[in-house]
Amino acid sequence: MEPIGDKYGITAEWLTEALREGGHLPRGRVRAVDVADIGVGRGYISQAVRVTPTYEGANGDAPASLVAKVPTFVQVPGYMTPWSAMIIETEIHWYRDASGECPARVPGTFGGVHEERTSYALLLEDLGDLGTLSQTDSCPPQQAPNIVRTLARMHAHWWESDRLREWTWLPSSERQAAINAPLVQGGWEAFAARIVPRVDPAFGPVGERLVRDWGTLYERGAASGATLIHGDFRIENFLFGEPGADNELVILDWQLASYGSGPRDLAYFIAQGFDPERRKAVGDELLALYHATLVEHGVTGYSFEQCRHDYRLGLLLSMLIPLIGVQGVEAIAPPPPEASEEDHQAFRDLVEAAEGLILLMAERNIAAIMDANAGELLGA
Repeated sequence: MEPIGDKYGITAEWLTEALREGGHLPRGRVRAVDVADIGVGRGYISQAVRVTPTYEGANGDAPASLVAKVPTFVQVPGYMTPWSAMIIETEIHWYRDASGECPARVPGTFGGVHEERTSYALLLEDLGDLGTLSQTDSCPPQQAPNIVRTLARMHAHWWESDRLREWTWLPSSERQAAINAPLVQGGWEAFAARIVPRVDPAFGPVGERLVRDWGTLYERGAASGATLIHGDFRIENFLFGEPGADNELVILDWQLASYGSGPRDLAYFIAQGFDPERRKAVGDELLALYHATLVEHGVTGYSFEQCRHDYRLGLLLSMLIPLIGVQGVEAIAPPPPEASEEDHQAFRDLVEAAEGLILLMAERNIAAIMDANAGELLGA
């Protein structure tokens, strides 16, 4: 069987060069490297592996272990290639150019290379000792306020910043619309047939208007409250340490970072992070906390009423992954016959998990849209 490190090009020689280039191996070299599938973090575009180097002549500053984000085995259908290329490039540039000033705790980076979708690696701090939570569960009440305050501090840092337009790697409203609108429109037929009848048939007319108007929603959202957003701000992209510690909350997975409306991240978190009854109990309180934290950290001229409007618009835009996911899962090809049994089993597990997650996200998000009458913003 091919060593997993060789499979992704993570050899001792490659890692030596990568760490030296990033200034993390000023002396010595990597003599050997062990690469292991973590068993979690296998996604549609990327997966995470743990890299454990053995050094020769290095000092104590070299990382004892790292996590590398590398291509998954999934063959992305051709129509999704621009989207997958965009999000990989975005994450690597985000870690290089923006992560160092992010007010939220994020994994440290040890370098990243990006040649094309099938040849890239992003080397990150190994935080495997921290806790995780499942998307299938509601966010614990004791965790939610800290998550929302952290999000608001992050948004306030980049609020209406001119630099966001200068970062050409950060997807603009126009680029998001150009790439995502065709995916959403192409995915609606499968979504309407398979998901809407199971979740809420009354969403059908709202969904039709939403899909039709999708290309305009990014610019409408960014017209107020524009900042750097995470784009996939949900419970499975957080790590949890001890309360009060530096790593109490760590934000992962910045592939969908973009220019947009801050409350869009909040809507995504609240709509998809809680079961509907819990969301109804805590949603208004968390929205008020988010706005108050923005003001506390220097945001001015942004009323609570505008924040609530942008939050409702964010509920609509939070349907991106469910809308494109159904068709995307149907289109992914299994590994080639000669692939390992581990990869074939991983493929089966991925499809099963993806279908369950898409249904859960759709159920929760549609319920939030209907409860907030967000379709009104579309004239529906």
